[in-house]
Amino acid sequence: MSQKKRLIEQKKKKEALKKAQRRQTMIRIAGIAVAIAVVGIIVGALVFDFNKSAEKDLNYSIGLDDNGLIKNVKASKHVKLADLDAINKNAKDYYPSADEEESYINAIVDSYPELFTNKGVEVKEEDIVSLDFVGKVDGKEYEGGSTNGNGTRVTLGAGDLPDGFDEQIIGHKTGETFEISVDYPEEFGNEELAGKTADYEITINGIYLPAEFNDDFVKRNFGSNVENCEEFLEEYRRNYAETAFDNYLKEYVVQESEIKSYPASYLSKVKKFMKAKDYKQYETTNATYQNLYGFNAYDDVYTMRGMSKSEYRQYIREAAGTEAKKNLVMQALYEQYGLNITDEKVEEVTASFGLSSDSQSDVVDRFGENYLKQQTVIKVVNDYLAENFNLDD
Repeated sequence: MSQKKRLIEQKKKKEALKKAQRRQTMIRIAGIAVAIAVVGIIVGALVFDFNKSAEKDLNYSIGLDDNGLIKNVKASKHVKLADLDAINKNAKDYYPSADEEESYINAIVDSYPELFTNKGVEVKEEDIVSLDFVGKVDGKEYEGGSTNGNGTRVTLGAGDLPDGFDEQIIGHKTGETFEISVDYPEEFGNEELAGKTADYEITINGIYLPAEFNDDFVKRNFGSNVENCEEFLEEYRRNYAETAFDNYLKEYVVQESEIKSYPASYLSKVKKFMKAKDYKQYETTNATYQNLYGFNAYDDVYTMRGMSKSEYRQYIREAAGTEAKKNLVMQALYEQYGLNITDEKVEEVTASFGLSSDSQSDVVDRFGENYLKQQTVIKVVNDYLAENFNLDD
């Protein structure tokens, strides 16, 4: 895995860890499991003529053949590709600004606070503290109601704890052990606690405070990869530059390429695609408003877009041209480099749709196999560019 990808994964894990820590505290205290439903939001597209209801149906594969390519079109005949040798590959030109670097350092420091265990410090709202506790109902410890001496990180007043907890902790001091009682409502999610009073023995282990960004901080938290601040920041700058360059490269190949001519049939289909995408949004929004409020949000697609009919027609022409250009350029690159899609790449793209199931058949049922393959073609091209066009040292 490249450094860039590792950094992205580390960032995701850090964000997930912070959320998980808050959830885990609630789970330990209440002794319940929190179920999180993940809803995949899928944005679609297709085509329609406002006067032809049959063309309002979504068809993601419109204009595509069985290989995910534009039907009966040799893209290289329609596109003059950008000169990729002319792109700026100087790494330092893609480095973060001083402000961006400072924000990154602050975020890192906030993510790795230091636990200070000096006794006798009064804790207050918004303090991040380390707590140990043992909870009992009717004198018996309930399942999941103890930290088992491992400590748990809590931000006081942030909703990490059940109602009634924070107020009884604020004002106590580090190193102090004391008892509190919490009355749980009848509708509380844990049957063992619902409608009952739980007694807790609380110990405040210490307060987390922002650390100082220095060589010791880097060694303590990132020592397996870097030895000091400068090494840490240089790795950040390089990873930032690689990500910025990859994004710029994707934009560059499309923006700097020229369309010699649009395939008329395909451009017409893309226009229908853009219209149907809007119509689906219009229809879905009105259905939501009808369910919630009993009336429609918009009279038609034009009012939804805030445009007159002539303005909307111009918008569709421009949007279709942009979409068609992108797809033609991607296909022209695919043709030029002699690329092919593999089952492995199709599976990667399938997973990226974020459906409740990553089943390829599920994606095909919803979007069509030709559309899935077109998205795979685009991924294969972007992967090729990322692997073969790199920053200079």
